[in-house]
Amino acid sequence: MRAFLLLARLTCLLFLPAPSLAAAAGETCDGKIGIQCDAGLWCEHPAGACSVADGAGTCVEESGPICIEVYMPVCACDDVQYSNDCKRKVAKAQLDHVGACER
Repeated sequence: MRAFLLLARLTCLLFLPAPSLAAAAGETCDGKIGIQCDAGLWCEHPAGACSVADGAGTCVEESGPICIEVYMPVCACDDVQYSNDCKRKVAKAQLDHVGACER
């Protein structure tokens, strides 16, 4: 009887949907266990945390494809300079600092 119950439980585990491990908007993502964000979100890390290994971020909504053409440069962690923060977010690039990249 015990073997049957164990087999029944294992069978249920195989066929039940796995719980979602994705984080919602405003929740913690990445970090040591690499939590991913839900669909339509991306994980943004704190500004200037470019070289932090296993750093955690926050799930934020993806920016739309249209940004206002205002020149307020920001520098991303990969040393790419964007003309404004909206364009950086569309590219899902992590922010190093506000202002032009030092070349």
